[in-house]
Amino acid sequence: MAEPTGSSLLPGLTVAVTGASGNVGTALLRALADAGVTEVRGLARRRPPETAPYAGVRWYTADLGTPESEPVLAEFLDGVDAVVHSAWALIPDRDPERLQRVNIEGTRRVLAAAAAAGVTHVVHLSSIGTYAAGPQTHPVNEDWPTTGVPSSQYSRLKAECERMLRAFDAANPGTTVTAIRPTLVLQPDAASEIGRYFLGPVLFPAARALPAPVAGVVAKVLPLPIPDLSIGVVHADDVADVIARALDRRAGGAFNVTAPPNFDAAGLAGALGMKRVAVPAVVLRTGMQAAFLSRLLQIEPGWLDLGLGVPPMDTTRARTVLGWRAKHSGGDVLRDFVAALGAGHGGEGPLLHPGTGPEHTPA
Repeated sequence: MAEPTGSSLLPGLTVAVTGASGNVGTALLRALADAGVTEVRGLARRRPPETAPYAGVRWYTADLGTPESEPVLAEFLDGVDAVVHSAWALIPDRDPERLQRVNIEGTRRVLAAAAAAGVTHVVHLSSIGTYAAGPQTHPVNEDWPTTGVPSSQYSRLKAECERMLRAFDAANPGTTVTAIRPTLVLQPDAASEIGRYFLGPVLFPAARALPAPVAGVVAKVLPLPIPDLSIGVVHADDVADVIARALDRRAGGAFNVTAPPNFDAAGLAGALGMKRVAVPAVVLRTGMQAAFLSRLLQIEPGWLDLGLGVPPMDTTRARTVLGWRAKHSGGDVLRDFVAALGAGHGGEGPLLHPGTGPEHTPA
């Protein structure tokens, strides 16, 4: 939450959040509750339980991938000051038409409803995935091209959403438009759900069911690609903090969000207490493609291309404009997440529940 700077805008705002029961959405509900926001509205495909931070939120249910969501959106956004659009269908990669309906047409519906309702601040949860491939040696700022990595379906969709956002910005000069571009967003409470998302309903339970001696050996090695990669992670609460600060200051434009340090392959393995096994990227990609086609893996190999292609990010703008700094180091986020994954944490809550609707895990 942003420190007070004279008079804070947040307590007087009515804020609507799409994807409000997801990874970032849940963290944002916590931040808005702490800030004393006047009214928070949440949109999801299913209503979460009346427990913190979901209790006290005015809930609406809709599938943004269908035209039937349009009257719900009109009511959802009627009279609100700001909308944070964090809804996103991450899977199934093998159903591109479904992803197009929810992510592209759904975003189009949210923007159209925001314009019709006269919402004065639109915040879109974008991603590092919107960036074009670039150097792995130095961070880039928000001016880096947002044309995406063509072989990654996720990246293409994120880049298309930002094109729509720019068109919306040009057509609505009275509305502040903000794009939040985080790297991989993690939190321990969502560990099992994220694991199921990426490994799928076959590989994830199989990995959890390995005998202890075998699991102990597997857990000490980490196959990582050659050439090297560069990856950052950030805690969901730190992403929520950026969004809350942008709402509080009504700050427009794009903001990169990541936590130090940025990991190369050796650093990533070291942070996890594992040994790196170098594998040519083409071998990893071929294996991912085979697993994807055989339905053992839920994510397409374009995710590997994205990880190898996108450059590290410079967060100077978030620091100078919003006064933001990550409270959680990347190493701590990774270690806590992996520990929670191994312990099976996060299985009972609504966070990122597979197959239930548009939620969001940026990468």
